Amino acid sequence: MVSAAGPDPLAWLIRRIAFIGSLLLVGFVVFSGVEGLVQANSLDDRISRTRAEIVELRHDADQLAALIAWLDSDAYIERIAREDLGMVRPGEEAFAVHAPGRGQLEVNRSPWWANLLPEGAD
Repeated sequence: MVSAAGPDPLAWLIRRIAFIGSLLLVGFVVFSGVEGLVQANSLDDRISRTRAEIVELRHDADQLAALIAWLDSDAYIERIAREDLGMVRPGEEAFAVHAPGRGQLEVNRSPWWANLLPEGAD
């Protein structure tokens, strides 16, 4: 209300408080929305990293299953029996070749147990 003396100070104060309250409310809503988007983006990144880790772990599990199958195979058991234990089948003749000592297992693939698999089993 405008009186002869000027604008009503109480009405002016109420309008200012309502304006400031509206600004604060809009700021809160905007901040909450932005914070929600940031959290959603962070969760999406975490989900992507976890899925990539699952793929890698499944690959490792497949390689370990292949290693177990290879170590349980007759071909591997025969190889170890012949090479490391010097065993022969009936009717075969054993002979020895003196060569420089056999070194440690050469680790050229990662993880270490991949070196126990035959080449191409990766």
